[in-house]
Amino acid sequence: MTMLHTLRPNYRLLAFVAFCVPSVLPRLSAQNPKELMTAACDNEIRQRKQNALWASQVERRIAGHVYREREIDTVDGPVHRLLSVDDHDPSPSELKQDNDRLRDLRENPKARLTLKKNREAEEKKVDDLLHVIPDIFLFEDQGKQGALERLTFVPNPAYRPATYEETALHAMSGLVLIDLREKRLARFSGTLTQQVKFAHGLLGHINKGGTIEVTRVRLSPGLWGTRLFRTDFDGRFAIFRNIGKHLDETRNGFEPLASDTDIQRALEQIAHKSAIFSQKTQGDVEQSHESEKAF
Repeated sequence: MTMLHTLRPNYRLLAFVAFCVPSVLPRLSAQNPKELMTAACDNEIRQRKQNALWASQVERRIAGHVYREREIDTVDGPVHRLLSVDDHDPSPSELKQDNDRLRDLRENPKARLTLKKNREAEEKKVDDLLHVIPDIFLFEDQGKQGALERLTFVPNPAYRPATYEETALHAMSGLVLIDLREKRLARFSGTLTQQVKFAHGLLGHINKGGTIEVTRVRLSPGLWGTRLFRTDFDGRFAIFRNIGKHLDETRNGFEPLASDTDIQRALEQIAHKSAIFSQKTQGDVEQSHESEKAF
């Protein structure tokens, strides 16, 4: 699982354009696609300020393998528990590796601090992108698709990206679907229409043709979550290091959590679930206690 967690990329920041009223209000979509996109971004920013946390089942397809995990959002970042690999129970070595990782998270303050810093850095970059998304692209209304509005987008030639994330995002063209009832983004699909160079190629590049796809779903009134997340990027970074970001993640079974859920509470929930699972599948109380003590 070390490789799995290492491969979680910052391209999530680029893809997190899944931004998070009724239809009797005047339609902004037909005349003002940019205003509609701005409303979707504003609503996502508003939701993010609520610190809504969720637990879910995550399926990740990476390097020819399918990893299924339980993911628990916390105020300091997501905590994961490996459930299966390629539809089979984790092997003893895979389970030990996952237990060691969770034990380190529980006992090592540096591990928790790293998770928190990564979360804060990612959140800041996402917030920054949400504020500039309506200006990075030029949008064109393509009409309705049921209760959704279809907007195509291309790079805005007048926009000057200020960060690497903005530079990569600005090179994309694609399609967004916006829920008209709550003014929320239901789908984002983008393709790099040109090679992206960082520092004129000295710091690396991302190849033309890379793709991002994000699907968002309504979990409750005013609250949306990411169900599908796919990235397919190739390139080179820092001269000799290859970039290969090929991810396919789906989430389901969303469960709301308390807004103050921390890492310790997440680990307790994981331990409790592990114990219940062990009892139901093996009928061995001793085994369940071992699972509960595993980390």
